[in-house]
Amino acid sequence: MTASATAPSTPVSAEEARRSWPWSALQGVVLVVLAVVAVVVADTGVRLLVGGLGVLGVLRGVAALRGARAGRLDRSAAVAGAGAAWFGAVAIGLAFLPPAVSAWACVVAVAAVLVGLVARAQQRVRAGLGVAVAVAAFALGAVLVGPGWLAAAAVLAVAVAVLALGIASVLAALAARKVVDEPAPAAGCGGCACSAGGCGVLPRD
Repeated sequence: MTASATAPSTPVSAEEARRSWPWSALQGVVLVVLAVVAVVVADTGVRLLVGGLGVLGVLRGVAALRGARAGRLDRSAAVAGAGAAWFGAVAIGLAFLPPAVSAWACVVAVAAVLVGLVARAQQRVRAGLGVAVAVAAFALGAVLVGPGWLAAAAVLAVAVAVLALGIASVLAALAARKVVDEPAPAAGCGGCACSAGGCGVLPRD
């Protein structure tokens, strides 16, 4: 009973990894490029960052909606996919406006993330203090340097977060690729003797 129930898990896991790792690798590379361009290229870089994130959001949202329609994902994933597609479409539209609009969109995104961190944190007092310090730093910079500094700092913060997500996506793709390259165990094999040198070294009655 146990062997028959667990045997299909390895092929399914390998199949999922085979389907997911190319997309994860491509997504990671795109995110890294967008993050670098946003910092290096003035004005146009932030528009590319916002527009690129919008395209990825639409693609992920549509994929989630298709998965929910096919019965592979639950309702919550479908709702999240619809939200990702909607916000992605908005981001694409903002990317066609002047660069300042995209920069202030990053300010809104950073503010939303800070609010989300406080709302979802288990220790809200510490999270609130951390967010308060971040807000004070942003406000101080805006007063001393000007409102443009606030937008530039928000763009840099978003770029760093996107860079981290891109690297994590590439690492996840490499891990999934390793799962694909691993040979599947033979039917009825639970892998219990592999560390001991293989089934051939087991005593036979």
